[in-house]
Amino acid sequence: MLSDEALDRMLHDSDPDPGERATDPDSPVATSVLARVRQRARRRRRRALVMVPTVALVVTGATAGTYAWVAGDGRGHTLDSTGLSCVSSDNGDAVMNFDPGTDDPVATCRVRWPELFGQAAPAELTACVDSSRQGSVNVYPGGRDQCRSHRSDPYLGPTEEQLRFSRFRADLKKEFADRTCVPHPEFRKVVGRLLDRHGLQGWTARHFQTADREPEGPCADVGFYDETERIIWLGDHKAGTPLSWP
Repeated sequence: MLSDEALDRMLHDSDPDPGERATDPDSPVATSVLARVRQRARRRRRRALVMVPTVALVVTGATAGTYAWVAGDGRGHTLDSTGLSCVSSDNGDAVMNFDPGTDDPVATCRVRWPELFGQAAPAELTACVDSSRQGSVNVYPGGRDQCRSHRSDPYLGPTEEQLRFSRFRADLKKEFADRTCVPHPEFRKVVGRLLDRHGLQGWTARHFQTADREPEGPCADVGFYDETERIIWLGDHKAGTPLSWP
């Protein structure tokens, strides 16, 4: 179950300009987060919002006078391997699902660019890991200097665990390919078996709830993956409709 504090933290971490005050629950940021939570799936969507990353600062050297940002894990890897943003300087950005095991971020954005932004893709695109709490992958027009200008580091590809997690996600989807209602106990059992198969130690599956502590519904699906905490959040699926996958 997610507490009020955990939900507030999700809102804060997704806020492009969080400041010191809590995120306004009626703001577009809050609406976006709550929609993702309640719909239990990350859907492909367009956003006309240029994100200003939340910067994590660390002290370097002997004094506190010199600072540097920390992007992703600090070694060129994202903390959220399931999502990708294609960023256009003129038309905002487009966020989509991503599979690091089969897809390349630059190639993906290049193919989707005309559809997303109504114009040909720039000649040069660069994938960067930003310094937000999520350590997201963003693809910008231009060369590697774009990473530094956005307080990001060049994206160096997935980690070994992220590749194993990619295979886990593919197998989980295959397990329930023709199902429209999977009870929560069966879903958790399959998740546990596949986590063991792919050597994903420390991962757990939990039912996503707000502070109202809603009981599990008759059918389950995956709401979203929290890779930092190694949690697979299960939501309540509407029986008779195809399962959606983040």
